[in-house]
Amino acid sequence: MEPTRNHQPGRMVAARRRAALGKGALAAAAVAVFAGGMVATRSTATGHAKHSATPLTAPRRFANTVRQNALQSGSIAPPQSAPPQASTSQS
Repeated sequence: MEPTRNHQPGRMVAARRRAALGKGALAAAAVAVFAGGMVATRSTATGHAKHSATPLTAPRRFANTVRQNALQSGSIAPPQSAPPQASTSQS
């Protein structure tokens, strides 16, 4: 059985209504995903300091060890003799 011309306008109106509802739902889902991404980004991004900044320093034990080793004599000695000078030869 083939539908008559009388049923066509009603079916088209219903199809357009479903399409409009689908577009609206898709747009609402897109806005929700975008807003969720914004919230997640704002909560995890380090755009501003939440705590006061602390200076980066070496641990106290490491600094003391380096200071003691630097004061010991002979830890770093200059070379005993100068390296040989480069020379060119004529052929």
